[in-house]
Amino acid sequence: MDMRRVVTWLSVSLFAAVAVAVWAAWTANLNEHNRLLANALEAERQRNFVDMVHHVEQIQALLGKGLATGSERQNMRYMADVHRHASAAMTAFSSLPLPTEVSSTTGKFLQQVGDFAYALLRDEAAGRSLTEAERAELQRLREAAAALKEQLGTMLTQYQRGGFRWHQPAQLSLRTLMRPPGRVLSDPAASGGPAAAALLDGGWAQLATSMEQMPTFIYNGPFSDHVNQTPPALSGPQLSREEAGGRLATALPDAAAYRVVDVVESGGNLPAYTFRLAPAGTRGSAYTATVSLTRQGGHLLEFLSGRVLGQPALDLEQARAVGQEYLARIGYADMVPTFAQIQDGVAFVAYVYQQGEVIVYPDQAKVKVALDNGEVLGVDARQYLTNHRRRTLPRPRLTPDEARSRLNPHLEVSRVQLALIPDAAGTGEVLTYEFQGKIGDEVYLVYINAETGAEEQILQLIVTDGGTFTL
Repeated sequence: MDMRRVVTWLSVSLFAAVAVAVWAAWTANLNEHNRLLANALEAERQRNFVDMVHHVEQIQALLGKGLATGSERQNMRYMADVHRHASAAMTAFSSLPLPTEVSSTTGKFLQQVGDFAYALLRDEAAGRSLTEAERAELQRLREAAAALKEQLGTMLTQYQRGGFRWHQPAQLSLRTLMRPPGRVLSDPAASGGPAAAALLDGGWAQLATSMEQMPTFIYNGPFSDHVNQTPPALSGPQLSREEAGGRLATALPDAAAYRVVDVVESGGNLPAYTFRLAPAGTRGSAYTATVSLTRQGGHLLEFLSGRVLGQPALDLEQARAVGQEYLARIGYADMVPTFAQIQDGVAFVAYVYQQGEVIVYPDQAKVKVALDNGEVLGVDARQYLTNHRRRTLPRPRLTPDEARSRLNPHLEVSRVQLALIPDAAGTGEVLTYEFQGKIGDEVYLVYINAETGAEEQILQLIVTDGGTFTL
């Protein structure tokens, strides 16, 4: 009997030892896998932050050159480069997991810089010289870019010295398994220690404050900031945090893949709840995605998720279809894809609202689609929610043939489409005919006023393997 007990005890002990060894090997392998994924994601975010600093430095230098040059031809070149660097800075900046109050204010400033440079480029190409008011605006932008460059450079240096990480690898252990739900052992956001935590709370907060103090820039551009000063007429009731959280299931591409870490509120033109998300099944306060829903109606305002990407398996047309289907699912119907680009395994696609036969360019949303599996990794619907409404559109006074007669006779037209675009002052909208055509090897979009026949705007289409751009 005693021998049986000994044998039983030895068997149980041996089984337990084997189980512990297997569990230890499994957790070690899982932790190593998490570490590799986290390091890859961390490297991407560090690279994007460094890229953003570089582009802001170039913007500040080019704006200074624009003020110094006496040649309109040279200034056109500088403004084209400012527009390009502003777009690249926005792309790098949008990938960083930052609080909404930081991303919205800094993103807005970068958008203003790019739009202002584009407006100057367009005016000088049409033979209009830089006015004193525009020169003063250019000087103010240069000073703001210099201040932003200085802040970002200081933060970058402190980050590198303090060992700051954007993303801390999740660690599985007995301690995490035994921890009661909701209890946080440490704050992974402060993985660089107290200095890094202070940088998060101080550096970015200071940056957001300084960007909020920037004045609204008024300029003759198609997407000027003052167009969106009137609060949009959103549908639906005012929601509490809990009610907005209940709408995540319909707003997210895959709600089951995430859990909510915390929620913050933001004001401004579109008050919203921003939910910080982590992968389902993980613990702790580190987050890898954010989603913002408007307080009124719970409409999707912004979504951004970061992960390591695999080899591309989808082409641009498939990515366009993914984004269009997703927008329709979350309630943004009748959206059609326009311009797009591919960068680092991701497709960035712009969609605009179509009312009847008219393309409504002010009602625009952008979607980021991973090309390895078609997952939606980002959405920016701020412009759509700010401008969208059911409009009573005028009937065009001119026929397509009458509008075509106002074109340069050398333009070989391949497509014509009714389009609503911002007017030249940036304060209203105008119904136009959009003609796509070629002169030689160059492709252009020409917008002819459907009522007066006046030429409203010309854009050049740049078609590359990575997508289609306008200038």
